[in-house]
Amino acid sequence: MEFLQYLYDTGNQSYGTFNSHRSALSLILSTDLAGHPVVSRFLKGISKLRPQKPRYDVVWDPHIVLSFLEKRSTPTLQALSEKLVTLLALSTAHRMQTFSLIRLPNIIESRTGFQILIEDKIKTSGPGRKQPCLQLPYFTETPNLCVATTLKEYLAATKQLRTSNTDFLFITYKKPHRIASKQTLSRWVKDTLEQAGVNTKIFKAHSTRHAATSKAFQLGVPVETIRQTAGWTAKSKTFCNFYKRPFSEANLFANTVLSSS
Repeated sequence: MEFLQYLYDTGNQSYGTFNSHRSALSLILSTDLAGHPVVSRFLKGISKLRPQKPRYDVVWDPHIVLSFLEKRSTPTLQALSEKLVTLLALSTAHRMQTFSLIRLPNIIESRTGFQILIEDKIKTSGPGRKQPCLQLPYFTETPNLCVATTLKEYLAATKQLRTSNTDFLFITYKKPHRIASKQTLSRWVKDTLEQAGVNTKIFKAHSTRHAATSKAFQLGVPVETIRQTAGWTAKSKTFCNFYKRPFSEANLFANTVLSSS
């Protein structure tokens, strides 16, 4: 209890952090702290004082970024790399960790597009849980936004740059072209968002997951499909509690009133 009180006094952690520490202490002490009356009352108080909150109250509309990508040319490997990872993020709603683990042998091309299997362990991996399988169909309606076509272009552009022992999809666009980490991919996405006009002081690369799933829900995609695509379980409440957000309309009120004159 002194340790938990110390955490409360010296930091600004939310309820989830305290609950994680409680679980760790239960494991170390071999004691069921979840049922301890004093600990339970303490955590109940923390849940009221510092409840878990979603990272964002609103989210940006993917149309902003997609319009930018549709018009943006990709004459360099940097531009092509940033475009591909951003389109992947918006079309699959997966994490940067997932994209950093894409391997060339697991990319399967068909007449209708690409299927990408993720075999490495990710955040949500566990016994009885399915590994992600990314579906990238050809999007003929707007070729410049087709993630399958962009992937094909990226594979061709990087073919001669890869070493024989590198089978990961993403490599850095600067020599010596090492494997791109999830932090690198996040930076590429953040740079793209900033160029498109998204406020990156508020929204980070992971916000693509919020934006894509919220847009899909707004356009009528069933919650079950959103959960399955983004990698949540069938009964998960994560999307509804933390990801389903209205789109930012910060200037709507002022612009409407001023334009009425």
